[in-house]
Amino acid sequence: MYPGDPEFSLGAYALLPFNYVLEAYTKGTELKRESLHDSERPIAMVSSILANKDRDPKKSKKGYSYEDFSFYKPAGGINGPEDYFGSAMVNLAKQRKLPPWALFCFKEVASGADLNYTPENCAFIAKDAMLLHPTRSGNGWTGLLIAQESASLQTRVFTDDHGNKYTLSVPHIHTKVVCEEGVVLN
Repeated sequence: MYPGDPEFSLGAYALLPFNYVLEAYTKGTELKRESLHDSERPIAMVSSILANKDRDPKKSKKGYSYEDFSFYKPAGGINGPEDYFGSAMVNLAKQRKLPPWALFCFKEVASGADLNYTPENCAFIAKDAMLLHPTRSGNGWTGLLIAQESASLQTRVFTDDHGNKYTLSVPHIHTKVVCEEGVVLN
């Protein structure tokens, strides 16, 4: 069915909030671009190898990267989490308090760390959820949520760096694992 079809009805589609539709469209566009970028990487890599083979090192000191031959690379580069989240992640690793299940996103989060900054509270940690660099916001705590699907819509007891306990509700986790910035736990 399509909008010109006489049987077409907006039905449930008319009830979707505009922000939801806009967010879904934006996310879909980003995922399509990432997929195309992943598909073009082998050809871009071969192109960079061939270009570097014939490059005159006297004219240009820096060699070509595969990204120089990528059409679908992300426009603004990779947008990682804020540096204070990276600092919290690195400090947890140094203290040997980082749960093994949270290592899936270590490289991405820690890559932007400010090594001169040590947070007062690195994280609230539960058995299957962690809130990095928690800050008080209204009735809850805001931070970067790293969680497993088993924590979805559950109430968990989190422990901070100083041994204090907090009972907080985890929002819906829509995949097996998640690493989301700006999540509020109440």
